[in-house]
Formats: sequence, structure tokens, C-alpha cells
Amino acid sequence: MRLLKALTLLLATSSVIALVVASRATPRPLTTIAAVQPAMNFGYVRIEGVVVAYPTLSEQDKFLSFRVWDASGELRVTAYRAVVERLLAERRIPLPGDRVRVEGTLRIRDDEPSLILNAAEGLSIETPPASAIRLAELNGTPLGERVQTTGQVRRIRNVGNRLRVISVRDGDATAEVVSALDLSVIVTPPPLGAGQWIRVTGAVGEYRGAKQVLSSHVDIVQGDRIPSADYFRSIAELDERLLSRWVGVEGVVSDLRPFRQGMRADVTDASGASIVVVMFDSVWQHLPFSTTLSVGDRVRIEGELAEYRGQIELLPELPADVGLAGASRASP
Repeated sequence: MRLLKALTLLLATSSVIALVVASRATPRPLTTIAAVQPAMNFGYVRIEGVVVAYPTLSEQDKFLSFRVWDASGELRVTAYRAVVERLLAERRIPLPGDRVRVEGTLRIRDDEPSLILNAAEGLSIETPPASAIRLAELNGTPLGERVQTTGQVRRIRNVGNRLRVISVRDGDATAEVVSALDLSVIVTPPPLGAGQWIRVTGAVGEYRGAKQVLSSHVDIVQGDRIPSADYFRSIAELDERLLSRWVGVEGVVSDLRPFRQGMRADVTDASGASIVVVMFDSVWQHLPFSTTLSVGDRVRIEGELAEYRGQIELLPELPADVGLAGASRASP
């Protein structure tokens, strides 16, 4: 009798284990985020979508959180302790633009769903190839799409301890590139300075209605790999129709006139036309050749075309916008 009871208990236990193994081995049907209901609390589901922002990661606390968007809605995924240790060891931390498939336990609190990643095997990551675009094409690119683009660094600022925002320009086009400062275990942005050209790979994000690039990789572009400046024009072409546009000119310095806030230079090109270049002290004082620049020197200058008292002027913004012609456009 005891033997029969033992065999019955063993058979029941084996059946439960087999059911658990089978349930784990059987692919879960895909659940759209919009279909999640309060009645599904503590249910085990599978979702698929795109990571739309940088994850929150703490190596010390063994905590990971990221948001997934599947065109029907957005959901937060969290992982803890051993799961995070495993993902870190395998360098499987999702970044913006990655497509992910996540299986885990649903938690619904205050009508807001989230998903707990119970095992590292429940997360699969696919990084789509990045599309090469011009910076001017960024605004027409869908959110979440991975892109690669090039621009010149204009300004760098940190937002708290987590993010670095890099303003870049390529001709008239401007945008912001965002880098994560707290994900050094998987993303290490290089040290940068204003005037350098960079090639950025990442996902398209948006802040206050403006498209930006959430970078996963940033390279400094050197020398002849810097894209050609197609916004350089003959001075004779510069008129009121181009006001507020970013343009470049190349010519000979025909006059230099200091004023209280900097230096004005007349530049004349092969067309015979001249333009006044206004270099404020923030530009002029930081030119390595400001003390030696003379009439007759050949220069390349870019900036915004403006009008002052009926006269068209060119206003460079940074020292990197002013160079001696023939000198490389490489980053300083």
C-alpha cells in the first residue's frame, strides 16, 4: 500500500514538472500592449516591440528597466538580481532602436501595466541595421528607426548625471544627439569638443516636438572623411533670399576693421563680389591666427547670413567656422 502511494505521488510530481517544462517550451502567443487588461495581472505573456528610450541600469543594485513600444502602446519591463547579472555578463542590455521579444509576468498597478523579466532567456534582442541619412532628413524619419548620420559638434551640455546632449549641424540642418552617461558598461562615448565632426549611430527619438538621435555609437570623423560642404557659394549669389541660411564662402581678406566687440573683415572671392564677415570676440579671440591674419590672406568662412542696416553680413558662430584656405577641415 505504501509503495502504491509513493508511486502515485511520484507520478503526480512528474506530471506537474512535465507540465511546467512543456509550458516553458511552448511559445507563448504574442500579446499586444493595448490588449493588456487588469484581469491579466500576474499572467505570463510575451510581447514584442521597439525600445524607445535609454534603459535605467544599476550594476550595484542589480536593477534594469526599459520601455517597449509595439505601435499599440508602451510598457515598462523590469529585471532584478540574478537576471540582471546574467544580462550584464552577456552584454545583452537593450538600447534605443533595438527590437526585443520579452516573456515574463504581468503586473498591473493603478491601471498601468509592467512586465517582470523572470529569466534572462526571456529576453531576445535584435539590432536592425542603421539607415544612412543626411542630418536634414532626420525630421522625416520615423521614431524608433535606427539611423547613421554625420554632423559638426556645436555645443555640448550635460543633463543631470545620466545624459549628454550634443548639438550638431550640417549646413542649415541642426539636431541634438543624446548620449547616455550611466551605461558605460555597454556605451562609451568619446571625449568631444566643439568644431569636431562626428558620425552617430542610434535611434530616432523626440523631445518637445524636435527629432533627435539617441546614440548607441559615436565616432570622430577625421580629415578627408569629413563630408564636403555643399553650402559654400559664390559671394555674388548671396542676397536677401538666403537670409538666415547657413552658407560658406572662400576668398581673400580685402580689409580688417576692429570694433568694440570683435573684428569685421571684408572678404572678396573670384566673382569680384565682397561680403562683410562679423567675428565677435567669442570667435575672433579664439582663432589661432587672429594676431597674424592680414589683408591678402585666403580664408574659408561659414556662418549664418544676416542683414544689418541694409548690408548683408556673414556671422560665424564658432572659431571652427573660420579657417585659412588650404588648411584641412579636420577636427581640431
